[in-house]
Amino acid sequence: MLRVLVPLAAGFFLSNFYRSVAAVLSPYLIADLHLTARSLGLLTSVYFFTSAVFQAPFGLLMDRYGPRRVQGTLMAVAAVGLVMFGLGTSDAVLITGRAIMGIGASVALMTSIQAVVLWFPPPRWPALNGWIMAAGGLGSLVASVPAALLLHLTSWRGLMLMTAAVAVASAVAVFAIVPEPESSGRRSSMREQMQGFASIFRDRLFWRLAPVLMALSGSSLAFSGLWAGPWLKDVGGKNADGIAVNLLVLTALSVIGFIGIGNIAGALQRRGLPLARMIGSMMLLSILCQTPLLLPSAAGQWVVMVAVGAFSSVSVLVYPMLNAHFPPGLSGRVSTALNLFFFIGAFVVQYLTGAIISLFPQVAPGTYPPAAYQTAFGAMLAIELATWVWFLVPVKAPADG
Repeated sequence: MLRVLVPLAAGFFLSNFYRSVAAVLSPYLIADLHLTARSLGLLTSVYFFTSAVFQAPFGLLMDRYGPRRVQGTLMAVAAVGLVMFGLGTSDAVLITGRAIMGIGASVALMTSIQAVVLWFPPPRWPALNGWIMAAGGLGSLVASVPAALLLHLTSWRGLMLMTAAVAVASAVAVFAIVPEPESSGRRSSMREQMQGFASIFRDRLFWRLAPVLMALSGSSLAFSGLWAGPWLKDVGGKNADGIAVNLLVLTALSVIGFIGIGNIAGALQRRGLPLARMIGSMMLLSILCQTPLLLPSAAGQWVVMVAVGAFSSVSVLVYPMLNAHFPPGLSGRVSTALNLFFFIGAFVVQYLTGAIISLFPQVAPGTYPPAAYQTAFGAMLAIELATWVWFLVPVKAPADG
C-alpha cells in the first residue's frame, strides 16, 4: 500500500490540483489577461484536449513499461508546463503551458488504477479505486480555499512555480519508492499491442460504459473545475472568498463520495448486487439533483453541490467494471481507452459551456446573465440524460454480474 499506491496517488493529487485551480485563478486570469468566457474556456480546456490525445500511446507504454516509469517521467513533463504557464505573458505561451500540463497529467489516475490491477485482488478494486479518486479529490480541495489563501501571499504565477517544484519532487519520489511490476515474460510486439487496443474498441460493454464516463465525469469536471466559480459569482452573487469556500465544500463532498461509493459498492458487490445497477441508479439521482442549475437563481445551490460533488462520484465504478471484463495484461490500455472519453467529455462540456455563455451579452465586464448559465447547463444535463438512456440498453454482463 505505502510503496505502490501512496506515491502514485500523490501524483494524481497534484494533477487534480493544477487542473482544478483554474476555478480559483479565473478572476485573476480575466483581470490580468482580459479574457472572455470563450477564451477562458479554451485556455483551461486545452488541458483536457491534450490529455485525451495522448491516452492511446501512454496506454501502450503503461502495459509495456509499468506505472512507475510512465508516471515518474510524466510528472517531470507536467512541471515544465507549470513553469511555462507561470512565466507566460501571451495567450500562446499560456495555452502551450496548459497543454503540456495536460500531457504530463494525462495518465496520473490510470497508472494508479493499473497498479491496483497489478498488485491487488479484484474484490478490493472498487474500494482502492475510491481511495485513489479521493486523493485526487483532496488535490481539488487544496485548489479551493487553501489556494485562495495562498493567493493573498503570492501571485497566481508564483503559485504555479511552487506547484512545479512539488511536481518535480513527486517525480523523484515515484522513481525512488514505487517497485517495478513482475515481468510476465516476453513483451508483446507493437502489432500485438495494437490488436489488444482493437479488441477493447470492438467490445460492446466498452461502448456502453464509455459515454457514461464521458458525460458524467465531463460535466462534473467542467462545473467543479471551472464554471462553478463564474456561476456562483454571476448568479449567486458570491465574492472571490465566498466562491473559494463553496468550491471547498464541493470538493469535500467529492472526496466523501469517492470513498463512500467505492467502499459501499465493494460491499454490495460481495452480496451479489451488480455494479451496473449501482451505476445506473446513482447516475439518475445525480442528474435529477442537478436540475436546480436550470433555475434563474442559485436557490438550489446545495442540492447541486451534493449532486456534482458526491453522486457523480459513481463514475469511479466504471473502471473496475470494465477492468474485470478484460485480462490484466490489457489493464493499462483498458483504463486509458476509458480515460480518452473522460478527457473528451471534459474538453467538450467545458468549452461548449463557455461558448454558449459567450452567446449572451455581458451585463457588466466579465459578468453574464443567469439565462446564459441556464442555457449552457441545460445542454450539459441533456448530454448526461442521453448517455444514461444509452446505458440502459442491455448488453451481456461482465464477470461481476
